[in-house]
Amino acid sequence: MPDHNKNRPNLKRTLLVVVGCCLGFLFFYLAFRDISWNDLKNGISRMQPFYLLPASLLVVICQFIRALRFRVILSPFCRLGIKALWDLTNIWAAANMILPARLAELVRPYLLQRRGAPFSSSFGAVMVERFFDLSGLLLLLAVVLWKTPQLPTIYTLMGEVLLAILIVSYLLVLLILARREMVLAVVDKVLAIFPKRAAAFMAGIFKRLIEGFGIMASFSQVVIIAAYSIMLWIFFSGLTYLFLLAFAIEAPFLVAVTIQVLLALGVALPSAPGFIGTFHVVGRYALALFSVNAVVAVSFATVYHLFGLVTSLLLGLVSYATSNFRFDHAMFEASPSPEQHIEPG
Repeated sequence: MPDHNKNRPNLKRTLLVVVGCCLGFLFFYLAFRDISWNDLKNGISRMQPFYLLPASLLVVICQFIRALRFRVILSPFCRLGIKALWDLTNIWAAANMILPARLAELVRPYLLQRRGAPFSSSFGAVMVERFFDLSGLLLLLAVVLWKTPQLPTIYTLMGEVLLAILIVSYLLVLLILARREMVLAVVDKVLAIFPKRAAAFMAGIFKRLIEGFGIMASFSQVVIIAAYSIMLWIFFSGLTYLFLLAFAIEAPFLVAVTIQVLLALGVALPSAPGFIGTFHVVGRYALALFSVNAVVAVSFATVYHLFGLVTSLLLGLVSYATSNFRFDHAMFEASPSPEQHIEPG
C-alpha cells in the first residue's frame, strides 16, 4: 500500500513549483505585454555602464553583511568561520536564482545539517532572518511614508501604523525570549477558534518562528541582528539608487528606498526560477508610481534583474568551488519539515 503521508511533501512541493512558475510567466507577460524588442533595446541603450562598478562593490558589501548577520543568528548552536559563512550565503543566493518557488530557503539548513547542526534549529534561524528582513523593509517603508511631505495624509498615517506594528512585533520578540512557553500556550488557545486545517497550517508557521526565536540567546543579539538588517536594506536601496542614476532617472534617495521595498516584497511571492517575471512586473509598476515611462521602467527592471542574476551566480559558483559545502541527491528527494531529522548524506 502506498504511503500517502510520505508522498504529501513531494506533492505540496510540486504544486508550489507549478504555481510559482505560472505566476512568473503571468507577471512576465504583464511586464512586457506592450514593449517591443526595439523599445527594449533603445531603453537599455540609455544605461551608463560605469555604474556597474560601484554596484558590484555594493553587492559584495550586502553579501558580507548578510553573512555577518547570519553568524549572529547561528551563534547559540552553530559557530562557523567568516569564510564558511560567506560561502554559505553566496551558495544560497545562487540557489535562489536557480530554484523556483523560494525552495532555496532549504539550502542553508541542508548544508548546515551536513556540518552537524540540527536541521530544525537551522530552519528556525532562516525564519528569524526572514522576520528581520521583513521588519527592516517595513521600517524603511514606514519612514518613507511618514517623512515624505508631498504624500497625502493617508500615507503618513500608514507610516505611523507600520511603525506601531513594528514596535509591537519587537515587543513580542522580547516576550518570546523571556516567556517562550507562555507565548506557545497563548498561540494554541488563539488558534483553537479557527477550523482544524487552517489552525494546523498557521500553528506550523507560528511555532517554527517561535522556535526560531527560542534559539536566540539575549536581547543584545536581537539589537545586533536588527541593526544589521537595517544596514543591509539601506545598502540595497543604495544599489537601487545607482541603477536609477544609470538610467538617468532623477529621484531622491527615498524613491530608491520605496522601489527597493516594493521589489523585495514582490519577489517574496512564489515565483519562477530567478524571480523572472515577478521582479520585472514589480519594477515596472513601482517606477510607474513616480511617473517613469514604461519602456524606461522595464529596461531598468531588466538590467537590474540580469545584474543580480549574474553576480549571484558568479559569487555562488566561486564559493561552491572554493568551499567544502556539497549537495547530493538527498537535497531534492523531499522538502523536509523542521521537525524531521535527516541524516547527513
